[in-house]
Amino acid sequence: MLRMIALLASLAGWAGASAQPVADLSDRARQHIRHDAPQIALVGVRLVDGSDDPARANQTVLIEDGRIRQVGPTADISVPDGFAVLDLAGHSVIPGLVGLHNHLHYPGTPASHHTAPHLYLAGGVTTLFSAGSAAPVAELNMARAVERGYGPGPDMRIAAPYVTGPDGNWVMAQPDTAEAAHRFVDYWTENGVAGFKLYRHVTPDVARAVITRAHAHGLPVTGHLCSLTYRQAAEMGIDRIEHGFLSMSDLVADKPEGVCTATLASLETSDPDGEAIGAVIATLVDHDVTLTSTLAIIESHFAHRPQGDARSLAMLAPEARAAYDSRQDALAARLETTRFTPELFGRVLAFERRFVAAGGHLVAGPDTGRHIIPGHGDQRNVELLVEAGFTVEQAVRIATHNGAVELGLGTDRGLIRAGYRADLVVLQGDLSADISRIRHPQIVFRNGLGYDPESLAEAAVGQVGLR
Repeated sequence: MLRMIALLASLAGWAGASAQPVADLSDRARQHIRHDAPQIALVGVRLVDGSDDPARANQTVLIEDGRIRQVGPTADISVPDGFAVLDLAGHSVIPGLVGLHNHLHYPGTPASHHTAPHLYLAGGVTTLFSAGSAAPVAELNMARAVERGYGPGPDMRIAAPYVTGPDGNWVMAQPDTAEAAHRFVDYWTENGVAGFKLYRHVTPDVARAVITRAHAHGLPVTGHLCSLTYRQAAEMGIDRIEHGFLSMSDLVADKPEGVCTATLASLETSDPDGEAIGAVIATLVDHDVTLTSTLAIIESHFAHRPQGDARSLAMLAPEARAAYDSRQDALAARLETTRFTPELFGRVLAFERRFVAAGGHLVAGPDTGRHIIPGHGDQRNVELLVEAGFTVEQAVRIATHNGAVELGLGTDRGLIRAGYRADLVVLQGDLSADISRIRHPQIVFRNGLGYDPESLAEAAVGQVGLR
């Protein structure tokens, strides 16, 4: 229901939007733009278009005033006079990534007002939902500044502060009654947030009150759950659940009502094809609950899996790099005894595959932290979705159009179609043959303006964890 409400709102607010004139942008935004002609032709590209359709070779995309004017085989499209032509043979084009768990803070940095917008856009993320705010006023101002053209960045939809319970994090909101939860939702709705997030220790009465009140305002609620089972949250009407398999407490035997308890023992012995997990998935699908895949941050728990790559580590501030090195030492020390085994990671992947096969709506986001940085984490999610068994086309759809649909923007972005907003990522190489090409954006178009990923990333080197 809320996806339909959001869709109607998007049709009213976005369908006629056009590109922002370059003259209206500040110098700090313009310095990263490489292609600003109002009419641009991308010629000879391979398209992975955000649907389940197979990749198509030798295509042309015409961009005009921030929108996609025409898409089709290069042999069938005559580029009109006046278009700036980019010969992109040997490149792939996908829709801009739409991230649903894309924080604008980093552990220890309540508002990454510089690095997050730069790196998300450099990584191909053109629209995001922040999925819980550590400094909501700063994040709202950051998003508004980008929309005004003050600096580069994605279209950023900001969440309210996290809502937890009395045993939860002290920096999060802890409304202790339904009435207090209603006041919290009313206040942050009035201040312009795009949704709410429940956190691990939230009590059932407060969770139900947040969901009910948010829905009265037409806003969604997601959750990183523990005190609530997935079944309970679904029956309350939650719209989305974060992290998939590892945060599920439904299999915990004799779980105390409303209490966050350890889940790992129940998950490491579970049967990914069994009835118990099937019943949880069926409940989620029956209640139209979306799952957010956060495989990049989940992978970081597993010592046998790849950890930080050189390009991500170069972005970390010295303190953040020291913390990463210390964590890697700890992971290595317990490699032989860890419960985060290859078999458990296989269950994580299988759960998401089974959820989609059952008709579930899956979206993606990196959940930044550790060495999972903005943009790079989104790219890694796409790689891991392919490892989980999705086709390249399915993985791209999950990371693009599925996210747009979840935000009520499915008729505006997330597909490469005539009339859609020109949010596009030009990648070096053939993505359909090598998913690692997702790491090589050459141009990121946001609303028809072509940004230079290398320039954006250079502005953030050594800064993640500081600002």
